[in-house]
Amino acid sequence: MYNGVKKEKGGIRRLLVLIVIVLSVAAVLVYEAVQSRTKQNNAAQESVPVEGPSADALANVALPGLEPEVPEVDSSKEIVGDVLLSNVPKADYSYSFNGKLNDAVVVTRAGDVGRFNDGTYPEPSEDVFPLFTEGVEGDALYLDGSYGVALQGVEPLNESYTISFWFRADELFDWSPFLMIGSHLMDVGGSQSYLSINRKTTEEGEQVVPIFNTIDAILSNSCEIRPSMEQKKCINLNEWVYITVCVDASESSGAEEGRAMGYLYLNSEMIGSGEVSLLNMDPESVRAYLGISCCDELFRASYDEVHIWKYVLDESQISSMYTAYISA
Repeated sequence: MYNGVKKEKGGIRRLLVLIVIVLSVAAVLVYEAVQSRTKQNNAAQESVPVEGPSADALANVALPGLEPEVPEVDSSKEIVGDVLLSNVPKADYSYSFNGKLNDAVVVTRAGDVGRFNDGTYPEPSEDVFPLFTEGVEGDALYLDGSYGVALQGVEPLNESYTISFWFRADELFDWSPFLMIGSHLMDVGGSQSYLSINRKTTEEGEQVVPIFNTIDAILSNSCEIRPSMEQKKCINLNEWVYITVCVDASESSGAEEGRAMGYLYLNSEMIGSGEVSLLNMDPESVRAYLGISCCDELFRASYDEVHIWKYVLDESQISSMYTAYISA
């Protein structure tokens, strides 16, 4: 028997349990509210456009098959620097010399004496390394008078053709070719057939440069084109010039049988024209050289951007090439 109010067993314990349940339910409700708010914020952020590189990355992830289109480059046209020359078709052979020879090799002659030779074909050398200098576009090839360079892959130029190149001479000698292309070069009076660009001194002591020579022993043709200007010395030392020769072997050229019409340009200006030999190069023995031949004196000079087309460029195309280079 108790005096007063009777207290039930475990009342305090039940109260504590009730408090714990209420707090747990409240915690669950607060957690769900926080999660809901987080999802809403994420959805809002995804709906806002993303700027900068991250936007591109998201686009690529979302749409991997819709990359930006890259403009196609017309591979059938010449490109100088970043300029596409829409009126100039791509050359059949190109040699740019930007720190390496690519389709060209260093050649030397066995038995050279004082840069001369009695007569032997230049052959590839593994003992001499090419030199380079600042060019018209990128690096240029530099010949120091101890070697020349052979251009590989050139086929016979027995019909119409155009040859252009940038040239800077530190020294020049008579007959030493800036460029020479031909076959059977040492078979003088037999099957020799070649073209060359070089310097000559007249009997009066006048230097004439450049001269475009063509010789074909098969047809007994030997022709040259000289500058028709009063000043015959058109090339100065240590100065870049753009030399171009064109040969038109079409029937409409008006040349005699066994010959073609030739044109000589300097810095895109025609300085001489006339008939040249129609060549008969042997496909099995074509050789193309810069700064060297089978016997003539070696010299010091730089070359850049050698191009050969197997057809005739017109004056507007020659001018476009020259203008693009000097603009670049």
